[in-house]
Amino acid sequence: MQIDTALLPVRGNDAVEILLNDHQVIKNLLRELTEASGPRRQEVMEQLKGVLTIHNATEENLVYPAIDKVAGSKLEAQHLYHETAEADTLFFELDSMLKERDESEFGAKAEKFADAVRHHIEEEETKAFPRLKENSDQRHSEMLADSVKTFRRSLHFEAPSA
Repeated sequence: MQIDTALLPVRGNDAVEILLNDHQVIKNLLRELTEASGPRRQEVMEQLKGVLTIHNATEENLVYPAIDKVAGSKLEAQHLYHETAEADTLFFELDSMLKERDESEFGAKAEKFADAVRHHIEEEETKAFPRLKENSDQRHSEMLADSVKTFRRSLHFEAPSA
């Protein structure tokens, strides 16, 4: 799978703003997923797979460690890792259902997945991100923003020419 990085552009001046903008893209795709039927489900799942791969890698490799070390909230960082892992499991189940052409429970499972991701986003936006911003001085904020932007740029790659 080649990830379409254009689906999730880096928009924002600091790490939190970039992730908040990501969240809007993710919420829109979740709405589309829960409303989709037929072949559109697979299209939205592929888009979500790419977007969540980029977004989750950014959070898990850079932001959650900052929540732990800079914001001093190890338990919150661990909780966010755990929630992401639970959502990943639900996503795998949805993806498997489509591949096995067993969509009888897809709608209910998609709603459960969307609710789990929306809950996770809400926790980040109302608790973790404000705590990170409160406990980051300008130097930490700039370093994290630079790290996020560099990391995201590194995900842009060209497929080898045949």
